[in-house]
Amino acid sequence: MLRLFILSFAVSYAVGFFILRSQPLHSAFTDDDASSADHKVHVLAVPRVGGVAIFAGWLTALAAGSYFKNLPFETIATWAFCMLPVFVAGLAEDFTKRVSVSVRLLASFLTAMLAGVFLNAVITRVDVPGIDALLATPAIALIFTLVAVGGVAHAVNIIDGLNGLALSVCLMAFLALGYVAFIINDQGILVMCALGTGALLGLLLWNYPSGQIFCGDGGAYFLGAYIAVLSVLLVARNHQVSPWFPLLLVAYPVWETLFSAFRRRVLQGLPASAPDRFHLHTLVYENLASGIDERESVRRNSVASTVMVMFAGVNAVPAMLWWNDTHKLVVAALIFAGVYLALYRWLAWSASNKKSCAKKNIS
Repeated sequence: MLRLFILSFAVSYAVGFFILRSQPLHSAFTDDDASSADHKVHVLAVPRVGGVAIFAGWLTALAAGSYFKNLPFETIATWAFCMLPVFVAGLAEDFTKRVSVSVRLLASFLTAMLAGVFLNAVITRVDVPGIDALLATPAIALIFTLVAVGGVAHAVNIIDGLNGLALSVCLMAFLALGYVAFIINDQGILVMCALGTGALLGLLLWNYPSGQIFCGDGGAYFLGAYIAVLSVLLVARNHQVSPWFPLLLVAYPVWETLFSAFRRRVLQGLPASAPDRFHLHTLVYENLASGIDERESVRRNSVASTVMVMFAGVNAVPAMLWWNDTHKLVVAALIFAGVYLALYRWLAWSASNKKSCAKKNIS
């Protein structure tokens, strides 16, 4: 397993290096220009195809699993087949900037459906009376799984707005899932977590704190869907694991997505998927990092990202402590939601005051 982790890391890091060195050749297609959207916080044009490095590292190590006898060939082929749709759809958006959110979500649903059919990754319980009874119906369980996997994939993409933020949240999820898999001796999940961790770290060194390469939609959607499928499998194969354990690991991106959709659609009357500068991480960027000169954009970005990673990482502690205790995990999730809303309200109020003061100074 260690060899596969090292291989996934090395390939991902090497592909990231190649992307940077060859940037002049593909910049017209792969660069993310900050001037193209007012919701972005970076200044320079940066390659947004970091997902290529992640997927290459993961796929290479996955294939090597057969050679090292860590994984049977059938498992390798099935995983590659299942994860391909969501990665391709995200990567297509990175290159063309014309793939709609609906198409990317459909690709996430397709990945979830393939995983459900070929890997038996289906949610059959959430430890909530009434809902578990509904999930006893296979068709309902499959639809619920599609929504859950697609939602997590989209949620990870939503928080991919600061250097290292989405990657660090996914890294914590991989480590926590691997920790529990190790405790309960689920070697299959443990190996797959090691592959994802290595591939992610290979890109993270290029992404944080310097922001030389972005994860992109290909990387974010792939990582989100991959974590979701691993989570579903872990719970489905091990009844002692609470389904709220993996949910708490991704509580930040999931809650961010749900709250953002509510805020845009209900409070502002805008499309739920419309991009803006009012995510929690952008408010942190505007407020907590405001003492840093805007010309030092990379430093300002990394400071805001560090704050957000610490905020999101708090959930990993109760998740790993009480991975088999649904009641405590539910309480922890509710507390997180309350803290998120309080923090968001304070940051939004602070940002509004700063803008008002700036206008008065100008006038």
